[in-house]
Amino acid sequence: MPQSFLEPQTHFVAPFAVIPKGASGFAILVSSLVLLGWTFNLPLLRSIVPGQPQMVPHTAVAFILASFSLATLRNKQRFAVVSALCALAVIVISVLTLSEYAAGLDLGFDRLLFSKKLDDASFPGRPSPHTAVDFLLIGTALLLSRLNGRSYRFAQGLALIAALIAALALVGYIYDVAFLYSISSHTGMALHTALIFIALSLGILFIHPEQQLMSFVFSDTAGGMMVRRLLPASIAIPIVAGGLIIFGARAGLYEMAFAVPLCVVASILVLTTLIWLNAIALHRSDAKRKQAEEALRGAYNDLELRVEERTKELSRVNENLQTEIEKHKESEAERLQLLRRLVTAQEEERQRISRELHDQTGQQLSALLLGLKTLNNSAGNGSESLHKGLLQLQRLTERLVDDAHHLAWELRPVALDDLGLEMAISNYVDKWSERTSIPLDFHSSLDKRRLSPPVEIAVYRIVQEALTNILKHARANRVSVMLEYRNDELLVIVEDNGRGFQSEVPLTVNERGGLGLVGIRERVALVSGKFNIESEPGSGATLVIRIPAAASVQQKAFSYELTTHFLSR
Repeated sequence: MPQSFLEPQTHFVAPFAVIPKGASGFAILVSSLVLLGWTFNLPLLRSIVPGQPQMVPHTAVAFILASFSLATLRNKQRFAVVSALCALAVIVISVLTLSEYAAGLDLGFDRLLFSKKLDDASFPGRPSPHTAVDFLLIGTALLLSRLNGRSYRFAQGLALIAALIAALALVGYIYDVAFLYSISSHTGMALHTALIFIALSLGILFIHPEQQLMSFVFSDTAGGMMVRRLLPASIAIPIVAGGLIIFGARAGLYEMAFAVPLCVVASILVLTTLIWLNAIALHRSDAKRKQAEEALRGAYNDLELRVEERTKELSRVNENLQTEIEKHKESEAERLQLLRRLVTAQEEERQRISRELHDQTGQQLSALLLGLKTLNNSAGNGSESLHKGLLQLQRLTERLVDDAHHLAWELRPVALDDLGLEMAISNYVDKWSERTSIPLDFHSSLDKRRLSPPVEIAVYRIVQEALTNILKHARANRVSVMLEYRNDELLVIVEDNGRGFQSEVPLTVNERGGLGLVGIRERVALVSGKFNIESEPGSGATLVIRIPAAASVQQKAFSYELTTHFLSR
């Protein structure tokens, strides 16, 4: 049977938790009264029914031992050993008694207590055989009840057999059938002995009402409900009704021939009434269950319908979302393509302006400088003010020539196209450090490796913008730049020890109009790289760029440029 059907109901189990202690108290009380009856020679306490078998002293002692073992079963920590010893003592008493009956011996064990007050009978002081068997069953059940699982199930079975034997003796008393409770007029199971055996058996059954047999009886199922309603009545009513009918016949109210059919008819009527009432209760319970099932089925169908509608709605939303994603991807691809074209045009324009500054403007300024020198030399003995004016114009022209060459170099260094990324950045950082008076460490492991033009231009511009922004914002006094090619990727690191900033701030255009980190991110995305900035206020900043090998391989170049500052805040 599935475990879920054997879960007992708490409100059924709780009231029966006192049965083991109640049964133990009842057994100890009655047994103590019996011992008092033997002590003070009170026959009424030794045998409730005059002329019937008495409860012998050994039986009373065994009942006290069994009751104490039952009462202490739940407290396994404090009384575990004592409880087990009491159960073993009960088993020893029963085994010795049965051995005497089986072997026909008289060990004198039965006359240890009250030997002078025992009747001169065939077996003075010896419990009856069915009493000894019941003690063996009860003692074994008490030992097994200390365990769980199948052991306790076996203990419950032994307790039921003991209760059945005692119930037969009780029926014998009700129907006056001596064979069911005695083997002689002095040796048999006394009435209160049978009652105590039934009480102890019930106590063993209710030690753990949530386990094994009793878990089914108290379960919230149709079977459990039927057992609770029919079993006690089906046992008690026939016995009580039959006893009353037999008592009426013996009292002369009617003949015995009439008593038997009357007992049968009464049993039929009572049991039919019980079955009919139980059937009505089961019918109502089944009707409620069907109503609940119908309501549950309706709720389930409604839920299925809502889930189906929601699934369709989510499918439509998902389709729209996929369409939007595809459109976004297309827009992003178009944006990147447009950005590539834009920066290509920017770089070409830079290259053109740089070439014009170097070739035309530079040559013209050089010619102007040469003319001023010639004019100054040909002035001869001219006025001193004229010589000073020409000398100032000559110096100004020299500065213009230097600025034009520097501007051409800033726009597009010739070394980047001719000598590669490593040499171009090396030249740039040397001049930057010389111009700004900020120490700069440059490390490279490219070993003059040439990369694809897009990557070389992108990395050069990133370093250029980074250093420009360090000078403008970071207030650093130490800067380092590193280029490294490892694990099939190009690693670019620019680090400073300036004032730093909060790197978790979203990348947006700053208030001064600069693109800030957004420009760096866009530039890195064009070469399929990864961008990371590490910075905390007061701890400087570290820019880390990783470009995969596929983007670094030589390929058809396009030039691109994206303005302004990497560290714009």
